[in-house]
Amino acid sequence: MKPRTNTPDCVTTNDEGREVTTITLKRACNGCGQHLGDADNRDVDDHGNLTDVRAECDHCRPLVELEAAGCKTWELTPRSISRVDWDLDQLGVYAKGYWQEVDGKLQVVGLRVGSGEDRVVAFWGDWVVRHPDGHFTVHKAPAPAEQGATA
Repeated sequence: MKPRTNTPDCVTTNDEGREVTTITLKRACNGCGQHLGDADNRDVDDHGNLTDVRAECDHCRPLVELEAAGCKTWELTPRSISRVDWDLDQLGVYAKGYWQEVDGKLQVVGLRVGSGEDRVVAFWGDWVVRHPDGHFTVHKAPAPAEQGATA
């Protein structure tokens, strides 16, 4: 796949002496939100819908490969935790909110999946991965410093 260009903002001064900034529309990964570079024609399908560009993202490419290999993935967020827990219940997998002290108060910060030595813990922003053989792993969220970084 052709790499994306990443056109920097261009600041010029117009005839009236005012600074004008010209920008190029950027594309972000639809998985993690990291910037990938300039938007172009490959970003919209024939029906005007945004395309899936996770395979272009260094962080999300492994998830795309896992899904192609038959794995089921769920992104864990405060909004999605009940759905992820319900899906795991349907699979007969034990899952429970994971609690930690935050600012002096106990709060749910993720989800514990499985029991015993095989359990995994996913925090907000992580991806829970169920492999075809039934075991679970966690694909960690990108580090905060990576968010918004350009490729």
